[in-house]
Amino acid sequence: MCKVLLIAPSFSGQSFWNFQATCEVYGARFPAAPLGLITVAALLPSSWQCRLVNRNTEDLLESDLDWADLVMTGGMLPQQPDTLRVIGLTHARRKPVVVGGPDVTSSPEAYEAADFRVLGEAEGVIDAFIRAWNSGVRQGVFEAERFTIDVTNTPIPRFDLLERGQYAYYGVQFARGCPFNCEFCDIIELYGRVPRVKAVEQMLAELETLYGIGYRGHLDFVDDNFIGNKKAVKAFLPHLIAWQKKHGYPFQFSTEASINIADDDALLALMREANFFTIFVGIESPDTDTLVSMQKKQNTRRTLADCVHKVYQAGMFVNAGFIVGFDSEKGAVAEAMIECIEATSIPFCTIGLLYALPTTQLTRRLAREGRLFPLDYTMRRDAEEGVGDQCVGACSPN
Repeated sequence: MCKVLLIAPSFSGQSFWNFQATCEVYGARFPAAPLGLITVAALLPSSWQCRLVNRNTEDLLESDLDWADLVMTGGMLPQQPDTLRVIGLTHARRKPVVVGGPDVTSSPEAYEAADFRVLGEAEGVIDAFIRAWNSGVRQGVFEAERFTIDVTNTPIPRFDLLERGQYAYYGVQFARGCPFNCEFCDIIELYGRVPRVKAVEQMLAELETLYGIGYRGHLDFVDDNFIGNKKAVKAFLPHLIAWQKKHGYPFQFSTEASINIADDDALLALMREANFFTIFVGIESPDTDTLVSMQKKQNTRRTLADCVHKVYQAGMFVNAGFIVGFDSEKGAVAEAMIECIEATSIPFCTIGLLYALPTTQLTRRLAREGRLFPLDYTMRRDAEEGVGDQCVGACSPN
């Protein structure tokens, strides 16, 4: 038996991950539950005991660390400063720590202080790690083969580890990967361009588990592009609709999808019937030249405002993300962005500064051009000053 403490690091700065005012309305401490960590917990042997501490919602106590034989932590880039703090706190109590997740996969050199580093999707290396741990190994690097994990073997996440009152909503995952090739995006670097999807029975079992523990309300499909494999999605949705009808529609769904979702009326109708109420779309820029330069050509083959209004007509909201800072932008980009938001009547937008994420095509290009700051510059600044990466815009009520 092994006692494992799973620690979700806090997000630095006031970013779109916080939604502090919204959480106050819901009586929650943080928007979303740490789906990655509770999935890792489900991959561990059933004889191992697991506890979860989320530093976005609660304090990490010395007694928590003293209880554990092993600490597992990790997350995304905005969590890097606190992940490093967790490593230090864990070592101060003389306990070994494992770091996994997308940021250590992209920047393993930043986490050399950890005893173990798990790179890539956990399903591909967890068995090797468990064998090593059980044999007495107390440090090492475990790396999964890229883009090959069969997600139909991923177990149901340990939703029982969550404190319901801490979160505004829970999440589930249907697919990993995205077919597009946006220069700034690290999703295709982490999960590939061929979306891999879970089985219908597998997804319904996750919903049944959530229903069985009494969860109701908002449930987010956390996929980076829910319609990356449209054929699979359209095969899944009728089963989701039937499940919702059978259980009295206990869930309202949200997700993220590419703008080409508006090309498929049948798909939109299925999503609405399943009780999807909002979709996040990466619009990024209203400028065609900028979209072409960032390799987001799928946004140039259609009229953005018409696409957004088609989603509205199907009965769902659209939230959107914009990015500023591209080389091809013109001086009037702010005005054009405001006009786009007004024309699309998007109620909630995130507007972020372009950031060269590790391992992306953008980072490789800027490195060739000699245009990058040292790797730790931005994260050190954010950690010290609490600077966020997003500002929020909303259309006028008119």
